Amino acid sequence: MSKLDLFNNFPNVNRQDWQSLVEKGLKGAAIESLIKTTDDALTRGPLFTQDDRPDAVAPLARSATPLLDGRPWHIAAIARQSDINLANQQILEDLSGGASAVRLTLGTNGIKAQSHNDIKRLFDKVHTNLIPIIIAPNNDIENQHLFHAYHNTHLYLGLGPKTDGLNELLQNCPKTWQLITIRASRVHNTGGTDAQELAYFAASAAYAFRHLGKNAARHIGVELTTDQDGHMSIAKLRAARRIYARIADSFGVDNAPLCLHAVSSNRMMQSTDPWTNMLRTMSAGFGAVIGGADFISLRPFTDAHDIQDTRETTPFSCRIARNMQLMMMEESHLGQVQDAAFGSYFHERMTESLAQAAWTEFQQIEQDGGIDNIGPFKARVKTAKDIRLQKNTPILGVNLHPIDKNSSAFRDTKIKGPQS
Repeated sequence: MSKLDLFNNFPNVNRQDWQSLVEKGLKGAAIESLIKTTDDALTRGPLFTQDDRPDAVAPLARSATPLLDGRPWHIAAIARQSDINLANQQILEDLSGGASAVRLTLGTNGIKAQSHNDIKRLFDKVHTNLIPIIIAPNNDIENQHLFHAYHNTHLYLGLGPKTDGLNELLQNCPKTWQLITIRASRVHNTGGTDAQELAYFAASAAYAFRHLGKNAARHIGVELTTDQDGHMSIAKLRAARRIYARIADSFGVDNAPLCLHAVSSNRMMQSTDPWTNMLRTMSAGFGAVIGGADFISLRPFTDAHDIQDTRETTPFSCRIARNMQLMMMEESHLGQVQDAAFGSYFHERMTESLAQAAWTEFQQIEQDGGIDNIGPFKARVKTAKDIRLQKNTPILGVNLHPIDKNSSAFRDTKIKGPQS
């Protein structure tokens, strides 16, 4: 058997050779018909080569996330049941089923915890010293009082950079607490593009450094969305780390860690045929993992269905959300490579293009007055949403292969699934 020579046994080809084969396959259609663009008008394909890869690229590392215990990322289960006892039950089930962190939604649309005793009930039998507790982003600084007994817990309080009283809390909070989570995911879920989501994050991070000083670096995290376009999600998360490093460096902070929370998109979730959401959330999870998120929360596949019908999330849908990540972690071993997209022509090109587009939008926000004058930015987000709606993109289960409304599957609106 002859020795395989990977460098010399293959014929030399160029872009023209590829184009000739493609044109033959298209049978008269223009090669331009293969060119797709993102919502930010960035060209994606149909082919990327070494010439498209940016000159200066480096692998991106996750931050020093606590309590990982050998895991590549935290599976952060979502807890938002209004009833505290039900929320406690779901938290215990999630943790025993493989989750390693908990993301709590507090307040009107979440857990009705109003006192320290309520929190104590919520965490009954939960070893809070062994898991990170994440509060979904909000501006309620009073939440700190609910957790005053948890000063040794790794708590992510979820405050915005403009929260009143944040500077004082910054000076006195426990060392295991991280105070700021920039809610960039809100831009996505209200219709914004990837670049707009990143730009809002950049403007908020700049605001935090500008008003809180270098000490803010240890406390800054961001919540970004990942959606059914897993590969663009990879580029977005990688671009976020590059943008943050550039901003931190501008304020004199070297090697600033960024705690990156990835939450699967809310706006992609469908209530018409919720079973198809499994495909979307799995793709979102893939993008979050390969993109290098530190905490990943996948919404239950019944999410839009539950919210629309004001029903609590089912244990079965929570189990599926956990198991998706466990499959990626324990069976597919997706987290074994630090930056799996490093060197990829497509991902490096899209990371660079998206970072540049986001930086341009960030500069526009700053020129408008920063996040203190966010009105013009909101108008641009609304414009982006209107343009997307006009495209009428096919959605699986809604306007592409829709479920038969006369079928038993559609009539069975209460999705129970097998026992966990």
